[in-house]
Amino acid sequence: MLLELHCHTNKHSSCSKISPVELAGKVSGKHLQGMVITEHRYLWTPAEISDLRKEASVGDDFLILSAQEVSTEIGHVLVFGAPESIEKETTLKELRTVWPDAALVWAHPFRDGRVPDAKYFLSADIDAVEIFSGNHTARENVLGLSFWHTHKFTAVAGSDTHSSGFSAILPTQFDHPVRGIKELAAEIKAGRCRPFFKEIPKSGSNITVTELTLGTKGDDEFRDRIILKQVTDAKKWKKLEESTKILQEVYSRGFGKGTFRVPSVIDKDEGKMLVMEEGQRGRSLFDLLVNINPDIGRNYFDLSAKWLARLHSLKLGLGSAGETAEKEKKRAESYLKAFLSTGNPHEAEAGKLIKFVKEREDEFFRKDVSSFIQNHGDYHPKNIIIGQDLTHDISTLFVSVIDFGNSVRFLKEYDIGYFLSQFSSQLGSLPGIKELYPEERFLRSYAREAGVEDGRIFMKRVNFFKIRANLSIAAYFIKVGKGDSPEMDRLMSESEDIYQRIA
Repeated sequence: MLLELHCHTNKHSSCSKISPVELAGKVSGKHLQGMVITEHRYLWTPAEISDLRKEASVGDDFLILSAQEVSTEIGHVLVFGAPESIEKETTLKELRTVWPDAALVWAHPFRDGRVPDAKYFLSADIDAVEIFSGNHTARENVLGLSFWHTHKFTAVAGSDTHSSGFSAILPTQFDHPVRGIKELAAEIKAGRCRPFFKEIPKSGSNITVTELTLGTKGDDEFRDRIILKQVTDAKKWKKLEESTKILQEVYSRGFGKGTFRVPSVIDKDEGKMLVMEEGQRGRSLFDLLVNINPDIGRNYFDLSAKWLARLHSLKLGLGSAGETAEKEKKRAESYLKAFLSTGNPHEAEAGKLIKFVKEREDEFFRKDVSSFIQNHGDYHPKNIIIGQDLTHDISTLFVSVIDFGNSVRFLKEYDIGYFLSQFSSQLGSLPGIKELYPEERFLRSYAREAGVEDGRIFMKRVNFFKIRANLSIAAYFIKVGKGDSPEMDRLMSESEDIYQRIA
């Protein structure tokens, strides 16, 4: 059962701008099963609740209860189950003594950057803590989640509604149905409730990524999505900070809204080496192309090419050519080591290709630095998100791209060759995919959007960077035990064919 546990109306809370009738409509519109009105120092009467139910025209199955928010020595506390208004500031001990059956919930304890003493979370005088609040920042909600995981107390969520836009955004889930305030208080005290949210940890070797989705979207399809990126040492933090700066710059240069987007950076916490990004609503191009109508898929494919052209048209130069050269040198060495250390059957062939790539890149670094721009650096179908702000409104379609962690300053063809190689590796074995989404289509869409002038040089460089990307994929195959697989044979054969054409 989903309930809004913390909301105020303009009828009895002077700080609120939302009427009781509008509030009831907003909460039911989010598909919650009820709400508890928690005015400041005022308890709604049964008659007032009955009148509201009639005015709001909500069904009998929609629960409307009343509790109150009171002031104590630790801040605001929500009191569920006291039978009368508590108008004056009081203490936790007094609340517990006078109304032992009431549930006491610490409201927005992390507001304004506070870091509460954890002893209160486990105190017998507190039955639950509001870890997610509409009156918290994203950082404060994340801190609340961290405290909950660490100390394992009973937690709830509350929108702390004072206006229309913050109605029912952070509900609490109850394990069992409740029919009245006494039953609700008993469920809180027994710990049979929790914030309604989704938390998906995705750990990697260099960074820990956690995806949080808070609340329920309802008819307006809005809910908070937060991506947490956390590292454990200063070197990794420097890299994360650099990629975050690039993301912020791209966002500020027209990629914050509209058809072509990147996530916004919500907050950074240097002390915890944590970055909070906006989560993207949608599915990856990788997931979509294998499951949708090809006509729709080709539109997504074209938009992905156009997104990349739009990025390159910014001509950003946030990194340096020297940094790129150093990274490429280390990568080439790691690719060669992967082949040599395992005695891979493609060892000689790989050595020739790696030597070719190093020599050609050295030439780029000597002669073409003036043409270098900021590349995404890891542009592939799993990092491209296709979404719609409104599910049934195609005009709200957008393409957003995530993960700038490998962004480099290089020739624009770097991203293009990398995408084409990764697309072939990730999806090429599926029946009909290459025919439905040929490389030529992506290149044509990109070239039209970017205004490519010299197609001959452009294509030669794209094919060169396909070899470079194939070597990266080949090294990964070796790492995961696929060094002698048919996929590896295909990859190396393709690279040799390209080499023969452009060397």
